[in-house]
Amino acid sequence: MKTHKHRSVCGKLKKRLNAVKRFFNSPKIRHSSTTQPIHLTLGEPYAPYKPPSTTQAPNHSYGVSNLTWPPGYRLQNGKYTIETKLGEGGLGITYLARTKTGDRIVIKTILNHVLRQDNLLEFWKIFANEAVKLAQCSCGNPHLVRLSEEIIREGELPCLIMEYIEGETLSALVERQGVLSEEQALLYIQQIGSALRDIHQQGLLHRDVKPNNIMVRNNGSGAVLIDLGIATKFVPGVKQTHLSAFTPGYAPLEQYEFRGQQGPYTDVYALAATLYVLLTGNEPVTADERVEGAVLPPPNHLNPQISDRINRAILKAMNLVARDRPQSIPEFLNLLGIKLPTNNNNYNSTNSTNNQPQTTAQVGYFYLERLQDAECYQKILQPGALIRIKAPKLMGKTLLSNRILSYAKSRCYRTVYLNLNELPCHDLDVFLQSFSVRFGDNLGLSDQLDNYWSKRLYSKVNCQRYFEQYLLPSLSSPVVLCLDEVDRVFPYPEVAGEFLGLLRTWHEDAKNNQLWKNLRLIVVYSTEVYIELDINQSPFNVGEAVELSNFYLDKVQSLAGRYGLKLSIESGQKLMGMVGGHPYLLTLAFSTLSKNTNMTMEHLLETAPTESGIYRHHLRELLNNLILHPNLLNPFKKLLTTTKAVRLDYKETYLLESLGLVRAIGNDCIPRYNLYRQYFSNRLF
Repeated sequence: MKTHKHRSVCGKLKKRLNAVKRFFNSPKIRHSSTTQPIHLTLGEPYAPYKPPSTTQAPNHSYGVSNLTWPPGYRLQNGKYTIETKLGEGGLGITYLARTKTGDRIVIKTILNHVLRQDNLLEFWKIFANEAVKLAQCSCGNPHLVRLSEEIIREGELPCLIMEYIEGETLSALVERQGVLSEEQALLYIQQIGSALRDIHQQGLLHRDVKPNNIMVRNNGSGAVLIDLGIATKFVPGVKQTHLSAFTPGYAPLEQYEFRGQQGPYTDVYALAATLYVLLTGNEPVTADERVEGAVLPPPNHLNPQISDRINRAILKAMNLVARDRPQSIPEFLNLLGIKLPTNNNNYNSTNSTNNQPQTTAQVGYFYLERLQDAECYQKILQPGALIRIKAPKLMGKTLLSNRILSYAKSRCYRTVYLNLNELPCHDLDVFLQSFSVRFGDNLGLSDQLDNYWSKRLYSKVNCQRYFEQYLLPSLSSPVVLCLDEVDRVFPYPEVAGEFLGLLRTWHEDAKNNQLWKNLRLIVVYSTEVYIELDINQSPFNVGEAVELSNFYLDKVQSLAGRYGLKLSIESGQKLMGMVGGHPYLLTLAFSTLSKNTNMTMEHLLETAPTESGIYRHHLRELLNNLILHPNLLNPFKKLLTTTKAVRLDYKETYLLESLGLVRAIGNDCIPRYNLYRQYFSNRLF
């Protein structure tokens, strides 16, 4: 039966392919030329394109046909001057040009001979009306090439004015350095996926995603999707007439058809094919060859380093049958373990540097996400899940936990957020009663302590009983409990030991007890406070550990842009040389610079490790924490006397790292930031 079904599907696909071939063999349609330029300005009303009522000869300035514009050729009465041709494809041609002010731009237009031979003029009319939507997308996403405010028609040729990107294509990158690592490839796929997601939200398809249409900026800010030449609108579930243009290997079968259904799953195929090339160095077998019987080699047959998860995701997304693929970009990225932000507020139109996929942090009003987030979203859906979010203060732990809770809500889970700073910790029984009642309050359950809390039983037993006999049975769906500021209980040994041991018990019970499987836990705590627990009672050595890491340079530049600052690579490196990629320390620097125009970066860095600097409160808190651990003073001093990594006792390294003071390098460690090195060198010696 399986074989018969396979042949049936292939037979249908072959019929579709034959129809495509008949179309390509059909007579071509000619068109009249157009004359008057069309100007579409963003933010202003515009009318759909209408062909002019009169015609005139194309612009032949300098006696040159517009088949190819040579250096010095002027467009729009000298507004733009061609410098050189950048590239040429089957349909379009791209030029590097300069404006009157000397700014470099890119002009993309259609090949003149193609315009005269194929039915493309109507496509360009449609695109002129849809280009404003694309321009709006590009203003909000740094990974989509920016279109200028003006879209013009030069003679009979429609032209797109786009930003010029200093960099190289992904094709060139792979050719130069070989196949990419999964981490690097997924970074680029996430970035391009965000651009495609935004395009699709405007009801448009790109339809030409491939490594040669993806630029990687020289400044390290990530990948950018370019070449919107055959982008077009789509109506879900409706057959439409589409421009039959495609790149073999990257185009799914439906794109070969003149009339049919296309949707986001069309770009999903191309994005998966792009990932295939990045990880294998080989272009995929074309869809028309596959339908005739050619086999697409699984990616991990060409590169054994590719993980099973990525291998499966690529093959699923490149299914010949459109309905069997992921139906959207986010769905495909989820298969890869990538989660996209839920809105465009993560982007800034003035800075194209929001790209490294990083763990959640909130800076000002902007949310920054990393690859680890997607893993948390999937883990919390597992029965009895326990996620531990651990990081120094001000790294974004609470914000990540809130994002996980929001995701759980979207899956119809109940959620409870409890900040332990709001609970009394002086007495175990009072603490557990308060905890139990607050948990029920968040779920709309009344206080039933009088019926379930026995004076004859130990507090921890009462709490277990209250959950098993009342709270959990009252729920019809799983519940995610987020416990924030768990380190609040650390100074109270009895409360900490019993309560954290209880969490460990619940996690273990979930392995065999259906009731406890419905409780998912998120434990959030800072590393600055340390507590010793019996290894069999601690929840800190089970479940999924998430440690928030620092920002990279591109994220730092993006953050600066959000404060209206233009941060050069040199200045960014100097700042990171002092404070690394710590979200809060960077935010404080940019906030200060944006509000105090008289302060320079040089002055900020000069005073940073002093008591008059902007970080004095943060540094004093760290000093106080260190003083609370006098046994760590001498080990930490050893690190300050040399610029090399030093090997300390493993427990000393662990404690200093937990305090946020050092960074481990293998078995050795160094001060976490130069800011800490300079400040503590002045205070401890």
